[in-house]
Amino acid sequence: MGDPRKTSGHWRASVRSSGAWRVARNACGPYSTGSLVEWGSITKGLGGITACLTLDVDRPVADFLPQVPDASITIADLVHDTSGLPRLPSGMGDSPVGDPYRATAGQPLDHAAVVPVTPRGEYVYSNLGYALLGEVLDHVHGDWFEAVREHVLEPAGIHSATTSPDPDHRVLARVIFGKTITPWALSGSPYAAAGGVCSAFADLCRYAEWALVDDAPAERRVSWQREGRRRGSTARYEPPAP
Repeated sequence: MGDPRKTSGHWRASVRSSGAWRVARNACGPYSTGSLVEWGSITKGLGGITACLTLDVDRPVADFLPQVPDASITIADLVHDTSGLPRLPSGMGDSPVGDPYRATAGQPLDHAAVVPVTPRGEYVYSNLGYALLGEVLDHVHGDWFEAVREHVLEPAGIHSATTSPDPDHRVLARVIFGKTITPWALSGSPYAAAGGVCSAFADLCRYAEWALVDDAPAERRVSWQREGRRRGSTARYEPPAP
């Protein structure tokens, strides 16, 4: 019998209504209790919140990392994706197949690639920008994820989040003929702060609850964007109109 965590055709979901989360479909198959799901770019919120809570976001990145070529980029630019940096450096991720991050695993961020391609102040979604933000947090706190744990995960009651998930406890997507998709090597790369966190599904929901509760301070919402009555996780949050 195959590993039930790798069985296709299963999913789970929770829905927030009337001030609380309710289960829309119970955990089953690969989403059984204890399995770890990828946060993907929701990870960005963790670094964004930590930066807003612990740093002067108006300071230039070059104050912390003088080797960065563009001295005008601020911490706030990285948090809000207004630095002008591209999604990924030129040539990286151009292929529609394969893992664009695998070659960077275990390597430092290439500062020569940290060059804006659009005017500063314009919103451009940037994994490169959040990789740079992770490096700033490393510089200030010693380890970006330990800072995230202290300032976000522990206050939110999240205990399963990790950047080094046990392969036996990951939920793996499957494609045609049942082949599992090898996860991208974000966790071991300088791009971990852009998308390298995994956790139990319940803790992913708990993060959304903590970040979007009605009385949450603005710092918690820096990576959520509102459109009408819907909120989605991006690298920017726009408060509702009065």
